[in-house]
Amino acid sequence: MNEWLAWVIIAPAAYLIGSVPVGVIVCKLFGGADPREHGSGSMGATNVLRTAGKKAAALVFVLDFGKGAVMIGLSLLLMPDAKLLHALTGTFVIVGHTWPLFAGFKGGKGISPGWGAILVLSPIAAAVTLVGLAVALVTRYVSLGSMIGASLGVIALIVLSFVDLSVAFEYATIEYLAFAVPAVVLILYSHRENMMRLRRGTENRLDINAAEGSSASDGRGA
Repeated sequence: MNEWLAWVIIAPAAYLIGSVPVGVIVCKLFGGADPREHGSGSMGATNVLRTAGKKAAALVFVLDFGKGAVMIGLSLLLMPDAKLLHALTGTFVIVGHTWPLFAGFKGGKGISPGWGAILVLSPIAAAVTLVGLAVALVTRYVSLGSMIGASLGVIALIVLSFVDLSVAFEYATIEYLAFAVPAVVLILYSHRENMMRLRRGTENRLDINAAEGSSASDGRGA
């Protein structure tokens, strides 16, 4: 495919796929309330857990994760050498997920699609982000774990972009920073209220059992 044609097709498609309001759709299918009207107001998996339960949240996570993974995979398939296009495809997915065209520009916080994107771009960097998952499990602050994981993923990509650890496995290139840096900025920006609550000690911890099916939850986590 011609590279200019690839840019014209893939970049807008990435934003549009990112804009699909998976959380809202799944909550309706499961009979839950609109997640944007409860809890943190996010339509991501964590807030869906509070408004529609575990099964709905798991499905939202898988589908949002797939947004990033599938779009990066598609760009790799169509233009295997266009590293910058691969990177910015992931960025456009996160922008669409955060400010969705199909949901009044009020979406999620970019964690699930970002994780899907980085897994395809650089599995090593994706593995590093799992530190954030461990932090979330231990502290039960999903927002804290998300921010730590995203930040460590960027640091890992920067290191991997400049250090040649293997000639047999291409794990990162400098162009991938065009995904990593904007992605972490967007993720941290979308968690700005969480940061304030963490500093004040008022951020809610995630209680999976209490969250099950609680459509009226007023929790304000991730």
